[in-house]
Amino acid sequence: MRYNQSKDLPPIASGRRAWVYLMEIAIFAAVVIVNLAPFIWGALTSLKPIREVLAYPPKAFGSAVSAEHYAEVFKGSFMTGVRNSLLYSLAAILCGLFLALTAAYAMSRFRFRGKKIFFILILCGIPLSIGSAAMVVPNYTLFSAIGMTNKWYTLPIIYIAYNLPMAIWIMMSGLEAVPVEIDEAAKIDGAGRWYILFRIILPLSLPSLASSALFIFLGAWNEFVTSSVLVSSSYLYPIQVSIYNYMGFYGRQWGPLTAAATAAVIPTLIVFTFLGRLLISGLTSGSVKD
Repeated sequence: MRYNQSKDLPPIASGRRAWVYLMEIAIFAAVVIVNLAPFIWGALTSLKPIREVLAYPPKAFGSAVSAEHYAEVFKGSFMTGVRNSLLYSLAAILCGLFLALTAAYAMSRFRFRGKKIFFILILCGIPLSIGSAAMVVPNYTLFSAIGMTNKWYTLPIIYIAYNLPMAIWIMMSGLEAVPVEIDEAAKIDGAGRWYILFRIILPLSLPSLASSALFIFLGAWNEFVTSSVLVSSSYLYPIQVSIYNYMGFYGRQWGPLTAAATAAVIPTLIVFTFLGRLLISGLTSGSVKD
């Protein structure tokens, strides 16, 4: 006898599936609460007057709304950090996408000596996008030896290097969904390699390109440890270091700190609003073939 999903399931199996479904909902709700609760509390704190920030017992709602902390943040060095992070992220995205696209195209279309070794290096480099702190000491030692610390190009180079392996991996997955016959047809018509790559392959790989850009942007925008070590001038600080400066020697300025942290999240929300759909399609492209 063939069962029709849950309608024809025995009572025991049907009840077990219901419990599993309820457990999944409970786990998902717990994850959402754990991740959103600190952000919501920080956003509410950033809107409280100074006299109520450290009030005990703390109140989540019912406080007076004030924008004094945001006014203090925007008049300080925070906007310099925003400008620097935007420039660093933009430079990392442009250079990273160019290198990722060309490397992924070479890996998916050509055979060359050392291809397997290069592929292993890409896989080994992917954890750098989420574990950059592990490379702080060797990076500082190298950059100090060649005189590249505390320069305007120091952090873009680091951000490109950290996020490039993940970008190449995503682009390789996307290019697998583009038939090689398109390249061959363009060659027959007399098109060169660069024309094929940027005029034909590139438009067909926009979801993967957007996903790579998102990962590079998040990696550059949220990075703190390496930037706090390799850069020592206040006019070169990225946004995360600017936020950390509100944790002063004599105590934490909770109002400006939460205001700066809340404002720093807004660009990522804007980016995900416009490119969120492309993120999923870019990550899954090439995973299913006809």
